[in-house]
Amino acid sequence: MRINELDPSSSPLAAFGWQIRERRRREGLTQGELGRLAGYTAAYVSLIENGRRRPPVEFIRALDRALGAAGALEGAWWMLGHTAFRGGFPEYVGLEAVARRIHAWDIGLPPGIAQTEEYARALQAGYVQRGSVTPERAEERIGVLIGRQAPLHLPDPPELYMVLDESCIRTVVGSPGVTARQLAWLAELSARPNVVLQVMPFAGGARRPFTHLTILLTMPDGALVGYTETHQRGYVEHENETVMGWMHEYHRLQVEALSPADSLALISKARKELCTMLPVDQANASWFKSSYSDGAGACVEVSTVHAESHGVVLVRDSKDPDGPYLTLPAAAWSAFADAV
Repeated sequence: MRINELDPSSSPLAAFGWQIRERRRREGLTQGELGRLAGYTAAYVSLIENGRRRPPVEFIRALDRALGAAGALEGAWWMLGHTAFRGGFPEYVGLEAVARRIHAWDIGLPPGIAQTEEYARALQAGYVQRGSVTPERAEERIGVLIGRQAPLHLPDPPELYMVLDESCIRTVVGSPGVTARQLAWLAELSARPNVVLQVMPFAGGARRPFTHLTILLTMPDGALVGYTETHQRGYVEHENETVMGWMHEYHRLQVEALSPADSLALISKARKELCTMLPVDQANASWFKSSYSDGAGACVEVSTVHAESHGVVLVRDSKDPDGPYLTLPAAAWSAFADAV
């Protein structure tokens, strides 16, 4: 098989070899040059690129370093020979790793490429508890997720467009704290110049064109590839007319969704609401009185002991220490105190 005839859809090994070839070509390297950088022969690089052998992890780590892939190849390597993933997903991950533009839509959960490791681990822990995956398979999934996110940290990252159903920011995974930190990461991602994040509010449910995860990739040669999932498996769509139809629907979805600024405001609101759900140990709250007391006993007491661990500050009436208390986001309390 000549290397230019490699079909990434023919097998997970072929998809993985295709990804290595595309990364090598993007760097302007020959197989021999890449082999020398990684400490292997050109013949061995060719063998792997053509999908004829499952490479050892040491070789993949050497390629990650040589190609500046930031761990993306090792993340994809986890899937070779494993069954922790839906059919079609290994091929998709190989394509996603070299895509120049990613358009993602999801319902219920943020797409994997935008999940924190903490959030993903909490999600997988739930699957393990339910008995749908083993702990070993859950760990494989985490390894792949970390690898998928590696391109976002490269000097020339892909463009990432996300439209999330409001359920993605309202569903609590792990705990309110885990979910609040996931929302903080989404807000941080949205500030990057290569990322556009929008939310489709619940009120727009009837105008959603997709009912499942849908992702559209623009490849280095300009080709479009689509991906979607059912409960049983994933599907990679290469047929141009079909994918162009999906892209048309996606553009309409972007118009119907909230603007990036309004989306960020909604995410911030959801995060603040999560803060009021955080369990705190009031008995060890270490209360202290506000320095703004008027001297007549009319003041508040504040506890900041949970600011770092939970991201919240507790506030109560000093005249009623056994009464109710407010749970405020630490950043909001800090801004209020600075203003006072």
